[in-house]
Amino acid sequence: MHGDEPEKSTNQLAVWRDLLDALDKLDVAWENAQPPEPDTPAFTQLPGNIAVALAAAVEDGAKAISGMTDVLVAQHDSGEAFQQVALALRHAVNQWPTGR
Repeated sequence: MHGDEPEKSTNQLAVWRDLLDALDKLDVAWENAQPPEPDTPAFTQLPGNIAVALAAAVEDGAKAISGMTDVLVAQHDSGEAFQQVALALRHAVNQWPTGR
């Protein structure tokens, strides 16, 4: 650890662990949403209210993942590896159709 870097508090580490847990749950939920047959479309036409809610939730999720990717870019040992992905995610968030 560098002398000029503040030590992370226990609370900060708990927040990051909660975030990792939430991402694991998202991955499991997405896997569960996939159809059992490989050639079946993942979704048929969604009801309008679900599609609108999904669009808003995905926008929020994209913003969060974009922010987390920015954190990875700031890491000294692996940051450059994530730079192009971070730029692409920021672009995707900025282009999101609902633009809330």
